Amino acid sequence: MTSMKRFRVGYYLSMTLLLVAGLGSGRWEFYFLFTTLALLVCFAFAMNLWTIFTFSYSQELSDTSVVKGDSPVLKISIFNNKPFAFAAMCVAVQMPPPTRWTHFSVNLDPGASACYDIPMQCGYRGVYNVGPAALEVSDVFGLLSFRYDLRRLPHYKQEQIIVYPRLLRLVALSSPTHNWAEYKGSGVQRLTQDGESFSDTRKYRFGDPFKRVHRIISARKRQLFVKRYDLPMETAAIIAIDTCENGLEGEDALRYSDIACECGAALAHYCLQAGYFTTLISSDTEQPTVEGRGMPDFPKFYDYLAVMKFGAGGDVGTTLSFSARAHRNHKIVYVISSRADQALTDVISALAQAGCQVRVFVPQAGDGGEVRGTGISISGVTVSSVAGADDISPSLGLDNAAYHSN
Repeated sequence: MTSMKRFRVGYYLSMTLLLVAGLGSGRWEFYFLFTTLALLVCFAFAMNLWTIFTFSYSQELSDTSVVKGDSPVLKISIFNNKPFAFAAMCVAVQMPPPTRWTHFSVNLDPGASACYDIPMQCGYRGVYNVGPAALEVSDVFGLLSFRYDLRRLPHYKQEQIIVYPRLLRLVALSSPTHNWAEYKGSGVQRLTQDGESFSDTRKYRFGDPFKRVHRIISARKRQLFVKRYDLPMETAAIIAIDTCENGLEGEDALRYSDIACECGAALAHYCLQAGYFTTLISSDTEQPTVEGRGMPDFPKFYDYLAVMKFGAGGDVGTTLSFSARAHRNHKIVYVISSRADQALTDVISALAQAGCQVRVFVPQAGDGGEVRGTGISISGVTVSSVAGADDISPSLGLDNAAYHSN
């Protein structure tokens, strides 16, 4: 690189000296040499531009959706179907996350092609654009070097890859102990074939199934009576993820969002498997709310966590308070946030006083530094610092792709 720079400096210095000598002496030999060198620069300039705007390539991902930790392969093929050789190229390929790049050099003769298989390490969940993004072209003489952003080209389009968070299935996680006696009379009575608790009887109505007829009471009262059952109050769980990065930047912000979504996936899987009516919310009111009642609904939670956006405004305390009022029968609240402001603390405290089991998980976004948000201290609320879903519970089973579909 140093020798190339020296050559360029010497070349352009020679052009300057030849021009000055020609102007001073008036001899045509100096002008001829100067013109020759200038035409060579113009030729190099034209070749570089021609290479940038005429080279052809294709790109293909081995998988467009993967789980964090996987290594998909990006295959790039570059073709030269022109009658002239391309200038020397250095291709910059954008990788996940966007701050990471890889480079490779290409020299193509007429009719030649080159293929490259580039493995990508997907260390963070999210949606990323991948593929060649910049091209640095240098002519064969080393006179000019251009760097061009390919994303400016109207026909250019990068590949998109979705990286899902790891799915760690919780085997043991403390859950509320229900005292169903306190709900006596609050259940909704209905005639059902799979009722769970016998309540009383009522007179037979047209359309009632005969197998629900209470034979003893019907015989005693000489009139048909059917059994009635109570529908127990449904347990609801809320998972609130703070999508504000709270001052984090760069790699720390990526790590925070990755930990938050990994914990959210584990908690959603646990709650849905337990049969809880589960609601997933974020601090950004413009993002959708996801709800589900069982494992068939888990894929939509998992898909949403893979593409959840972070960095937006909003207050997780406000959205949590609104969601809690909308689901008055909730007994479980999980909050994932590194925020420790008074507004969120007040909401969490109010939920705990209302009898909810509330747990707060604080993602450790830094590299061994002070953990943000661990100053939260609320009576009756468990606050845990987590570096991933495996910190939530000591008993875990790993399932990286149970609900991942390409």
